[in-house]
Amino acid sequence: MVVLAVSVGVLICLVTVGGTNAGEGRAESPPPVLAYAGDSAGNLDVCVTTLGRSNARRLTSSPLDEFTPSWSPDGRRIVYRVNPPRSDEGDVWVMGADGSRKTNLTRSPVVADWSPSWSPDGSRIAYFSTAGGGGDIWTMRADGSGKRNVTRNGALNEYPTWSPDSRSLAFNSHRDGQFEIYDSAADGSDQRNLTLNGAKDQWPAWSPDGKYIAFMSERDGNEDVFVMDAAGFAARNLTRTRTLYESHPTWLPDGRLSYTRHGESGPIELWTVRADGSSSRRLRTSVQPVFAFNWKPSR
Repeated sequence: MVVLAVSVGVLICLVTVGGTNAGEGRAESPPPVLAYAGDSAGNLDVCVTTLGRSNARRLTSSPLDEFTPSWSPDGRRIVYRVNPPRSDEGDVWVMGADGSRKTNLTRSPVVADWSPSWSPDGSRIAYFSTAGGGGDIWTMRADGSGKRNVTRNGALNEYPTWSPDSRSLAFNSHRDGQFEIYDSAADGSDQRNLTLNGAKDQWPAWSPDGKYIAFMSERDGNEDVFVMDAAGFAARNLTRTRTLYESHPTWLPDGRLSYTRHGESGPIELWTVRADGSSSRRLRTSVQPVFAFNWKPSR
């Protein structure tokens, strides 16, 4: 049985997302656009908002849960997960950036399909699926055709992220008895354990310049955001907060790293940090982000 690991808290659609704390400097131009999941009526919907503006929009409104959005590289479409509330069975859907033309790409209601990630060249979408009997990383063309199992491991392999040249994938795998970060060629060949650590390592995110892979790790006692060279070397802790939990790293187009932060109780916050660990800042926002969110590409 595949268990969906979702923490408490959700993003609320109708909110204001501001800039960073005072003193960080000028806002980017154009400001980043965030796709996320919001709890609008007891279930999750995909929403988008622009940093520094009060323009949050809900793009989905069905009674099903719709979340883990990923932008197409041209910013015109969003791929996302759809499933009944409190269920792992679901499909990968795609829609226009305005919420139009919603299309089911996987059409496998008794199979778990989730965590879609669009390749930077726009040609394929990577995602987790139990269609092969286990839990593997699959890829398909952007129209849903050409599905293939690329990990073929049978263990739990999930949350894929693409290298900027679309030639490689990074993902977390439970094949060694604990979640580790793996990478492989886009066709699934040359699978390698990059973290080789006894603690849990999850949520890989490849940097826009291809130099780093960020991830969440519990190796220092709780959930922290780490970054390592793309080859798996020189892993370092960027957050180092003993009593807080940082997770879900996601790169902004300008090369900063965003992530969620929360304590045992209280609000969940969005923070940013540079790859060298400097300039850690909280984004001024009333949203409480959890699970996967995604920044619109700048090109």
